[in-house]
Amino acid sequence: MAGGNPQKPSSSSHHHHHHRKPTPESKPKSKPSPSNPPHHSKPSPKVNPETTLAPPPPPPAYGFHMLDRRTILLADGTARSYFALPPDYQDFPPQLPWHFDRNPPPDHHRQQNQDYRNSLEGSRKRKFGDDEFARQRQQLLQYGNGNGSSLAGPSNREEGRAAKHMRPEVDQAKVKTLFLNYVRVVNENANQKKKYLADGKQGSLQCLACGRSSKNFPDMHSLIMHTYNPEKSTSDLVPDHLGLHKALCILMGWNSMMPPDNSKAYQRLSAEDNAANRDDLIMWPPHVIIRNTTTGKGRDGRMEGLGNKAMDAKLRDIGFTTGKPKSMYGRDGHMGTTVVKFASDQSGLKDAVRLADFFEKERRGRGSWASVQHMYKPGNDDEKDPNFVKLDKNTGQKERILYGYLGTVFDLEIVDFDTRKKVTIESKREKAHHT
Repeated sequence: MAGGNPQKPSSSSHHHHHHRKPTPESKPKSKPSPSNPPHHSKPSPKVNPETTLAPPPPPPAYGFHMLDRRTILLADGTARSYFALPPDYQDFPPQLPWHFDRNPPPDHHRQQNQDYRNSLEGSRKRKFGDDEFARQRQQLLQYGNGNGSSLAGPSNREEGRAAKHMRPEVDQAKVKTLFLNYVRVVNENANQKKKYLADGKQGSLQCLACGRSSKNFPDMHSLIMHTYNPEKSTSDLVPDHLGLHKALCILMGWNSMMPPDNSKAYQRLSAEDNAANRDDLIMWPPHVIIRNTTTGKGRDGRMEGLGNKAMDAKLRDIGFTTGKPKSMYGRDGHMGTTVVKFASDQSGLKDAVRLADFFEKERRGRGSWASVQHMYKPGNDDEKDPNFVKLDKNTGQKERILYGYLGTVFDLEIVDFDTRKKVTIESKREKAHHT
């Protein structure tokens, strides 16, 4: 019908309308270019020459990365740390070592850092020689950074350990005097000495410096840790604790110069160093201890032995005239021990050492006595033992074999109370040089 509504396009025609190919007129007149960007693209940022970053400067030839962490150990056991440039810092390569980065370095950086360390060690060897380099390296391993290399920065654990060992300066002369006093107190009481040597197996131990005695000291290690690092409440007694620390270490045969820690490495000390420490602490005035001077039991059952006059005659026979002998007596009579006192000067010390050397050359010194002492039974039984009695070639009579050595602080418990009260403890080395 002419007047009807026009027909709607069918779905097929509508679909065809949306998928028809574009005609040449519908194509874009030009392609997008940098000078004519499409309307939906973002404009590129403008470059401001004033804000342009300059390339990083080359690393310095030397700096903080080259500092060696050095630590010195003082006589009282305290440690002092400081930083310093190595002597050959001019030879350092310009690159920075990897230890500035807290993250673990990649393998190639690790290798570079190792090559860097090897080159430094080589230059030090050339400059100082193998012996001096070995000495410096050993010191660093013992008292420097925990990993044994001055190139690696100190870890937090190492810094904490170093800080723990740092303490205010103390009067070293006072510490030395207190040490000689405490080493005497520790050794003159036989029961207390045995308790310390038992290492806590006979009960908790006591700190003689501050009087503390508790479960905090179940063994000698815990007590020595306390004496080396006393609590803040006893800060005024630091010299006392340091003196006691050294006295206890020498009693146990441990290294008093090494700071104690949980590894207990300080407890390893060579027999030679231990003997040197013990032999240096002599009685003053100097005394020579002579053993095996009993002669048997008397009618009353008490022990008898060589008297002062008889011992004086024996000493004169072997060429010693300056010493004054004194026999030791106890509850059961003669104790089989005679002490010979010499003058408290350098000549007296020389005479005492000469007498002790005489016994040592005869193989009857301290070590020889220690090897036969466990067989010593004062009385008639020991007369059959060739370690204690021999026949005199001239008279054919039995004669006591005497053993002798220079008296030290460890012999205080075997002398009488009067002798123990009158002697002091001194360093043999210092007395030999300064008396």
